[in-house]
Amino acid sequence: MVRRSREAETLLGELESELARSSEAAGVTLSWTPAERQHLDMIASTVDRRVHLQGRYNTTDPLDAKNLCRYSTEIRLCDALVSRLLGKVSTDVAPPMSQRSRRAQHAALSRWARDSGATG
Repeated sequence: MVRRSREAETLLGELESELARSSEAAGVTLSWTPAERQHLDMIASTVDRRVHLQGRYNTTDPLDAKNLCRYSTEIRLCDALVSRLLGKVSTDVAPPMSQRSRRAQHAALSRWARDSGATG
């Protein structure tokens, strides 16, 4: 098991709580998809990296502009990555399909079943 920073653990806990609240509000059991679990792991790893970089930034000599700039750039990249990855994780219940979408899906599945039966 990977040891996570306090910040990463806090964020993961908040996301789990949000999922539990959404699950309770919808009256169904929601869980993370495999892709979302992978994104959560990447989010936590990136938060860990950001915490490490922030520690380095804080202890860097204020006159060392080169390293301050490098750490600052990496921190910004970590922030952007976390933001993007959070957009790929949803704690909401998917909205129901419209009547039109259900008909289109049914037609596509019917064609697929007919086509696969004809060749098999």
